[in-house]
Amino acid sequence: MPESAKESTSNDLPQPSLVILFGSETGNAQDVAECLWRDGRRRHFACRLLSMDDYNVADLPNEQLIVLVASTTGQGEEPSNMRSFWRFLLRRSLPLGSLARVKMAVFGLGDSSYQKYNFAAKKLFRRLAQLGASAVVPLGLADDQHDLGVDGAFQPWREQLWSAVDALYPAGNTIISDDELLPPKFKVEWIDALATLKAVQHSLPPCFVPVLENVRVTSTDHFQDTRLIKFDISDFEEAMQYHPGDVLMVQPRNLMESVSLATEALGYDDSFLERRFTLTPTDPNILLPPKWLLSRSGATVRQCFENYFDLQCVPRRSFFVLLAALSTDELEKEKLQELCMAENQQDMYDYCNRPRRTVAETLRDFEVTARSIPFEYLFDLLSPIRPRAFSLASCPQTHQGEVHILVAIVEYKTRLSIKRQGLCSTFLSRLNQGEKVWTWMRKGTFRWPEDPSSHVVLVGPGTGVAPFRSFAHFRHSSQASGQVFLFFGCRYEEKDFYFKTEWMELPKLTLVTAFSREDPAEKVYVQHRIENQGETIWRLISEENGHLFVAGNADQMPKDVIQCLKNIAAKYGGVTDVDAFVEKLEKSGRLQFETWS
Repeated sequence: MPESAKESTSNDLPQPSLVILFGSETGNAQDVAECLWRDGRRRHFACRLLSMDDYNVADLPNEQLIVLVASTTGQGEEPSNMRSFWRFLLRRSLPLGSLARVKMAVFGLGDSSYQKYNFAAKKLFRRLAQLGASAVVPLGLADDQHDLGVDGAFQPWREQLWSAVDALYPAGNTIISDDELLPPKFKVEWIDALATLKAVQHSLPPCFVPVLENVRVTSTDHFQDTRLIKFDISDFEEAMQYHPGDVLMVQPRNLMESVSLATEALGYDDSFLERRFTLTPTDPNILLPPKWLLSRSGATVRQCFENYFDLQCVPRRSFFVLLAALSTDELEKEKLQELCMAENQQDMYDYCNRPRRTVAETLRDFEVTARSIPFEYLFDLLSPIRPRAFSLASCPQTHQGEVHILVAIVEYKTRLSIKRQGLCSTFLSRLNQGEKVWTWMRKGTFRWPEDPSSHVVLVGPGTGVAPFRSFAHFRHSSQASGQVFLFFGCRYEEKDFYFKTEWMELPKLTLVTAFSREDPAEKVYVQHRIENQGETIWRLISEENGHLFVAGNADQMPKDVIQCLKNIAAKYGGVTDVDAFVEKLEKSGRLQFETWS
């Protein structure tokens, strides 16, 4: 068995309190915060780990050291569990020197392909500094586009943070090394197979909703499999109320092939997989898994692997550090430790990121180590499956008792020609009618004009058209007088033209299409069609107070649309400062984006 876990001893000198707060929409920022929390425990800090909104922000001026980890959602917005905290910080009544005694560090998680990259963390860092807090290290910003993902920026920033903190608080205690195990997050108590289990009651949402339809909406000879998936929410209409532009959160389950690969690597047979257990946190800062995923009265090991552990994610460096500490095999332990070394970053990239190697495959590759992992440490080693967000393609007035999502199935080959599948999209593609999925609603980022006579221009190539189907049907059902212009783009008219016949049934909708592969000699995209309609677009925006909404892939399309808008403003309006013109539209809410990578 691995060396026994250690905590600080009675001879350790006391360290100041350390508060680690996170603002996280899907859990990635929480993962980073938990990693820093473990680092703090290794330095014998009295650590507290909380979401920002669970923290009593009135205590902030009295803190000695606080680390904040924030992701950015939508159009530069803060995550839902950070919003109350942020509103408090924005109060004008707060004196500028109110945090003068506080030392702080801020790390942001974002994606540079988005318009407002890491906006939430940047705003947070600036505001804390305005209030007098002193930064122990510069603002750290992770970029999903980095070859190493979050770790590309996080690992150097993490080392810089602790170097600064260790210099500030040289208490003289020995730091518990990564080779030594901290206690696991949870104590596992096995339940007698004959024990009577209590029925689990949980508040709604989330809701366990059945599938009505799962239909492929691209032709069978098209390379992209896209599904229109309809869920029946007739039994959950109060809990699942929504508006056009809102988002459906979906909690996927693992693919059976990943479950088999991981459990075989760990040496778990069917008998062990059916064993039931309960969890008790070993620290008050640790939250139990949601009871709708793992029952408080007893979950099975199999349920953990099917519903909770993320077996398809690419493991991060912290995974290998813990796996090395758990390893009892000298050869595998040495290889794991080498992968964790900073000078071997290229080896880590070649092993993990280049082939997009999964957690399940890594357990298989280090099978001797895998079979020595105590079950309770799997909750430290393996991240939980995070929910995925899908823009709603349905309208509550038109599609009563239903919600629809448009899902492009993710399937690709790595540079090494290894086939990969997206966890959630593949899970959804395999659902049959009547099968149930955990879902809940999240408020979207689009803010539609309240005036029904307002004209609206929608730019939604590919699956980006989903929220605009919802809005177009809403405008139609409410008999709004404002005109709706939809620019839709895809490859072929007969292969991936989503909702082709529906658009013709909406009299207030003007549809402009761009088919990029119909004519091999000329690739036509939505931005070309927008420029062709430049005079009309200018009239709607400049003279009739129109609004423009853009949704779709965050790669190049949004930048091209912005450039089109600048060209139109210069050509038809004689605008000289086109950057200021676009910025003014954004600030007024008349130009909005919802993009994803």
